[in-house]
Amino acid sequence: MKEIGHDAKKFFDLRDFLINVKNYEEAVNGFKWPRLTKFNWALDYFDKMAEGNNKTALIFADTNGYEEKVTFDDMRKRSNRVANFLNDLGLQKGDRVMLMMDTSVEIFELFLGIMKAGGAIIPASTLLAPADISDRIIHGDVKYVIAHHPYTPRVDQAGEALSRLKGLICVKPEDENCECENQENIPCWINYNDHLSYDTTFESSFITFSTDMLFLFFTSGTTSKPKLVMHPHHYPVGHLTTMYWLDLKPDDIHYNISSPGWAKFIWSSFLAPWNAGCTAFTLKYTQFDADIVLNMMEKYKITSLCAPLSVWKLFGNKDFSKYNFSLKKMVSAGEPVNPEISKIAKELTGIELREGYGQTETTAMIGTFPGMKAKPGSIGKVAPGYEVKILDAQLDEVPINSDGQICTAIYPVKPMGLLTAYEDTNRNKEIFKGGWYLTGDTAYRDEEGYFHFVGRVDDVFKSLDYRISPFEVESEIIEHPAVLEVGVIPTIDEKERIVPKAFIVLNSEYTPNKKMALDIFRFIRDNMAPYKRPRSIEFMDEFPKTISAKVMRKDLRAYDKELKKEKKKGEKEFLENEFARELNLRKRK
Repeated sequence: MKEIGHDAKKFFDLRDFLINVKNYEEAVNGFKWPRLTKFNWALDYFDKMAEGNNKTALIFADTNGYEEKVTFDDMRKRSNRVANFLNDLGLQKGDRVMLMMDTSVEIFELFLGIMKAGGAIIPASTLLAPADISDRIIHGDVKYVIAHHPYTPRVDQAGEALSRLKGLICVKPEDENCECENQENIPCWINYNDHLSYDTTFESSFITFSTDMLFLFFTSGTTSKPKLVMHPHHYPVGHLTTMYWLDLKPDDIHYNISSPGWAKFIWSSFLAPWNAGCTAFTLKYTQFDADIVLNMMEKYKITSLCAPLSVWKLFGNKDFSKYNFSLKKMVSAGEPVNPEISKIAKELTGIELREGYGQTETTAMIGTFPGMKAKPGSIGKVAPGYEVKILDAQLDEVPINSDGQICTAIYPVKPMGLLTAYEDTNRNKEIFKGGWYLTGDTAYRDEEGYFHFVGRVDDVFKSLDYRISPFEVESEIIEHPAVLEVGVIPTIDEKERIVPKAFIVLNSEYTPNKKMALDIFRFIRDNMAPYKRPRSIEFMDEFPKTISAKVMRKDLRAYDKELKKEKKKGEKEFLENEFARELNLRKRK
C-alpha cells in the first residue's frame, strides 16, 4: 500500500474503529467526525486500499447467465483509464456528469473515474422521459451525459438542453458503434469503449478539497418538484455510519437490492461495501423476480442483504428452506417496515431484520445497529456521529412518546453525511434553522431511546378529530396476504367529512374485484381501530413513485380530488357502505 496522506489516515483509522468496535455504546462514545481539508475518496482511500489487492471487489451478474468478477486492483486500473479518458475529453474540475445507466461493471468504474477526474456525479433514473432529462440538464448545469445505449434515443429528444453539454458518451457492447446525427451546437455521441486505449495509471493535476462537490441527487419529493441535493467529497466519510449499520466486514459479500438512479444505490451498493473493503454484488434484471433473486443469493453466497419492504413482501410467500443460503445479516431501508414483515423475515431466515433510517440528504442517521435488540415497529437508535432530537414547530424538544419532527444537530458539529445544501435558497431556509437540519419526517422517541416513524410532516392528517398517520394505517393493511403495496390518503366521504382512503396493489395471484374488496374490508374491521379504518379502497395496477421507490401520495391525492370534483368513483374503487349488510354496519350519522 502506498503512503497514506495525513487526512486519509484519519479516515482509515475511523473506518477500522467501526469495523472492529464491540458494541453500540462503544461506537457512540468513541466516534468523532475527523477534520478533513484535502480528501478524494477514490484517490486517497480506494486506490490506496485497492493497489495490489486481488480480492474480488465486485460481482456482476444478469438473468441471462452472464457474470463478471472484478478485483480491487483491476477496478483501480479500470477507473484510472476512465479518468484519463474523461480528462482528455475536456472534463474539468467541478464539471457535472449525469449518468443514466443500468447496474453494470461500467457504472462502478465510472463513479470512481469521475471522482478521480474531478467531476461531480448526478445519478439519473433510466425511466426519465425526454422532458425530465432536459430539465435535469438545465437545472443541474450538466456538462456531460453518459448513458447506456437503450436510453440514448430519449437523451436525443431532450432538445435545446443538449446544446449546453460539452460531451455525450454512449455505453454499448464492444462490437457496436454509437449513432450520431450531426446537429449544430449539439455534441456527437462518443463510444465509451474508447477509454480502453488509455493508460491504467493516473496522476491528478489538482487538489481535491473535502468541501468540493461530489454527488448531486435529484430527489423527487412526495409533495413538491424535484430538488437538487448537494453532497461534497467528504460524503463517503459520512457513509461510515451506513457501513456500521449494515455491519459490513472485509469478508462479506453484500447485496443491495436497488437501482442506480437514486441515492440508496450509492449508499449500499457502492460506498458502504467498499468502505469496509468487502465484495459488492449487483444483479441486472428487466423485472424483479423473487425466485431468480433467491437463486442468485444462494449461488453467489451472499452474506449480507439490504432490501426494501416491497421486496420482503414478495419474499414472504417463498419457501426459503429449499435454499442453502450463506446469509448472516439483513437490513431494510427506504420504506418503514411493519412488525408483521419483520416477523416473516425472521421466520424465513432465522435472522433478525434490522431497520434503518436516512434520506437522500443524509447517510444512515438512525438504525437498529449490530448487537442491538430489535424493537418491533421501531427504526432504532441514533447513529454514531449524529445528534437527533424530536422537536416541535418552535424547535423545542417534545416529551417522550410524543410526535414531533426528526431533527439533526448541525451545530457545533455538522455530520459529514449531511447535505451541504439544496440548490434552492428558499428551501435551505426551511430546512436549516437554529442549528438544526429539519428532515420533514415525523416520529416519536420512547423511554428506551428507540425512534418510531410516523410519516412525512405533510402526510399526517386529522379525521373526525383523530390524528391519522398514513404509515400506521398502511402497516396494518399490508398484513393482509393479498396486499402487496398500499398507500393511504385523506379523502372526503358522502357527508363531507375527512376520512382515510386506501389505494391497494394486490399480489399477482389475486384479482381486484368486489369479492376481494369485501375480504379486505372485513380484515380492516377485524384488525383496526374504528377511527382509522379506510372508508374506501381503490385497487391499482401500480403506484406513482419517486425515483427512490416511495409512493407519491401527492399524485394519489390529486387523482382523488379530481374524482371528487367530477362526482365519480375510481374504476376499481369500493366504498365500505356498499357492504353495509355483509359488514353488519350501523348507519352512520
